[in-house]
Amino acid sequence: MKRLLLIGAGHAHAQVLRDLCTRASSDLEVTLVSPASLAPYSGMVPGWMAGHYDWDECCIDAEQLCRAAGARFVRGLASAIDADARTVQLADGARLPYDLLSLDIGSTALPLAGAGTPLVAMRPLERLEAHWERLRHQVQALPAGARLRVVMVGAGAAGIEALLAVRHQLAAWAPAVGLDCVLATSGAGLLPALAARAARLVQRHLRAHDIEVVRGFEAAEVDAMGVRGCDGRRLDADVVLWATGAAPHAWPGAAGLALDEAGFIRVDATLRSVSHPDIFAAGDCAGLPAPVPKAGVFAVRMGPVLAHNLHAALHELPLAPYRPQRRNLFLLGTGARHAIAAWGPFAWQGKWVWRWKERIDRRFLARYNGGPRPA
Repeated sequence: MKRLLLIGAGHAHAQVLRDLCTRASSDLEVTLVSPASLAPYSGMVPGWMAGHYDWDECCIDAEQLCRAAGARFVRGLASAIDADARTVQLADGARLPYDLLSLDIGSTALPLAGAGTPLVAMRPLERLEAHWERLRHQVQALPAGARLRVVMVGAGAAGIEALLAVRHQLAAWAPAVGLDCVLATSGAGLLPALAARAARLVQRHLRAHDIEVVRGFEAAEVDAMGVRGCDGRRLDADVVLWATGAAPHAWPGAAGLALDEAGFIRVDATLRSVSHPDIFAAGDCAGLPAPVPKAGVFAVRMGPVLAHNLHAALHELPLAPYRPQRRNLFLLGTGARHAIAAWGPFAWQGKWVWRWKERIDRRFLARYNGGPRPA
């Protein structure tokens, strides 16, 4: 009996479990460890923040998927790897053995320590629901006529989409409260990797929603008044949202796994650790030879390759390389049931784009939750 241990219920591991539903093996014991049974799908989280979905509507039911795949589900949080003993330690002290280990733990955020101003980090996603519920209570307790100043630190696509969603939902939660929203970016421009027309559409929506953009702002401290920049500028805030980009979890590196320059688990083209051949990594936590953006669309495409390679490694068969897509569809919700799409130099927007995005998202979730395919 061989033991395959999956740490994290990310998009790639969802595909591994789905593959096991059709390729079960009597001599393989599979265990998935996740801090929650519901694993949020990153593509629908902004829609949930905007109030369009309930939390369970935008999640993969990892525990149910484990049952369908004949795998064991363990609710817990991994904290350390003993590579010599081939065990993973959980936060509660439990140790799980493995013959083959796969990590799909995503990334985290490293918000500045501060006091007095509520801070909501956009990652890790599994903690976002609790932060969001506290924010709802705070906002709904405000008196009519009050003003709420919200600052988003981080102006990548995820930060922009989240701020537009937050503004939409806050206006619904407290319609008698005035909103001042600020988007702070360390760069000089917004979404430089995006085609010019798509970037202009995004900026047009920021202006339409009265969102102020502060450029060249490098956050240095969060305090009781808001955020102070490295250059001395201050952004007053009642709520600070944090989306400064993906940061690695520290514990894989503490186990001696080779890391890339950014601190992510260094893997080869087959998603195998370059230092530990019995460990694989996929999704945001993986540092590939040719780096790809830390985005769910890439983790999804890694899934089939990871599923194939875990099976191949267990049976000493050739591994397949992961080849990142050269171009991917960009979809960004603008708060209301409206979205912007971009493909290469082309860009579109409208409610029909939102319906298109929603169809793609729901079809993705139905693939893993066993629901009917959307019409």
